[in-house]
Amino acid sequence: MRLYTGFLVHPLPQGGLEYLLDGALVVSDFGQIVFMGARADALCDYADIPEEHCENAVILPGMVDTHVHLPQYEAAAIGTGELLNWLNTYIFPLEARFADEEYAHIQSQRFFYDAVRLGTTTMSVYCSSHRRATDIAFEAAFHAGLRVCMGKTMMDNNAPENILYSPDENINDSLALAKAWHGAGNGRLQYTLTPRFAGSCSRELLKKTGETAHAEGLRIQTHLSENPSELRFIAELFPEHASYTDVYHAYGLLTDKTIMAHSIYLSSQEKSLLKAHNCAIAHCPCSNRFLQSGVMALRQMLNEGLRIGLGSDVAGGSSLSMFNEAKEAAESSKTWNILHRAQEMPTVGAEEALWLATLGGARALGLDEVIGNFTVGKDADFIVCDLNEILPQKSSFVSPENIISRLVYGAHPHVVSKTVVQGKVVYQKQNSR
Repeated sequence: MRLYTGFLVHPLPQGGLEYLLDGALVVSDFGQIVFMGARADALCDYADIPEEHCENAVILPGMVDTHVHLPQYEAAAIGTGELLNWLNTYIFPLEARFADEEYAHIQSQRFFYDAVRLGTTTMSVYCSSHRRATDIAFEAAFHAGLRVCMGKTMMDNNAPENILYSPDENINDSLALAKAWHGAGNGRLQYTLTPRFAGSCSRELLKKTGETAHAEGLRIQTHLSENPSELRFIAELFPEHASYTDVYHAYGLLTDKTIMAHSIYLSSQEKSLLKAHNCAIAHCPCSNRFLQSGVMALRQMLNEGLRIGLGSDVAGGSSLSMFNEAKEAAESSKTWNILHRAQEMPTVGAEEALWLATLGGARALGLDEVIGNFTVGKDADFIVCDLNEILPQKSSFVSPENIISRLVYGAHPHVVSKTVVQGKVVYQKQNSR
């Protein structure tokens, strides 16, 4: 067993954060949390376990990224224009490069290394449309030690021919990958059916995806209502449906294991459909701004009881850092108020944004019984953040709330000194204090 002590931040199931200024975590040899509480109690009850005291640091649950594209990482912060043009100009050519296995190896290893270095322990990942590249990505995630919900991106129309596959090829490849990887790594690796969006999927592919998800009990991830031009495109492709959400509903893609990225422009009827099927939403504020897609009414969506986590959406988002995405979520909430003064709502602050990046993300992925906070019995997925990287010497702003605000708004790229998944150290900063 291992004993970690220091300043603990514990997201609460009902919302909000609990602070243990002199707290302790005890992690079993099987990588589960067996104690969370006061350091004094832990030192008494677990006196035979060597103590690892995290001085001038904060211990947080690992960050959860609910929406990210591995093959787009090379293009992070690159490009101009809005969604559909950006995809055609920058992203589809880049994703085609993953037919090269050596390139897929290099990019996958760098992607997952950078994720754990920045404090992300769980990711919901879109791979390229290539079966072998997706297999390579799973190999890289396995060796990196992360927890991933991941799948081959499925497309059969409205994209370059070299990244399209028939409905049967998409489904058969996905089932083969699921057979190979679903549940591997002591449950860390999970397969997710990944139709890119209705605009690149035929009716047949959408139908087969819904049927396969139901038969196999697999997660689904896709995009919904991201950009006004995308909405017009979907309306032209599927004129028989009442809304974008209704397209997915008609083909059985709305389930309690479905996560919809973006979801900016939803009618009340669409939100009701998502709630009725207990679907989750990946809120990606950095990408929403970078591609000029829009500003989601985050507070309103939360008030309406939708399950929401945060997604970096690299490469629409510019960074894999979920601290950065939490900051963007808070600032996007303020921006919505600026644009809608007559409907102004309480903004999402740093503490709530951090909750969304941890337990909120775990809940969105249906993993909140396993990860997301320090409840006894959960897997020990956590990070240690070095406060020397974010606090000036002799700072007077050292309350827990101010420290969280500093982390969210000013997280240095090297603030994470240790990343742990299922009790195993998967990243250790060199020469950390």
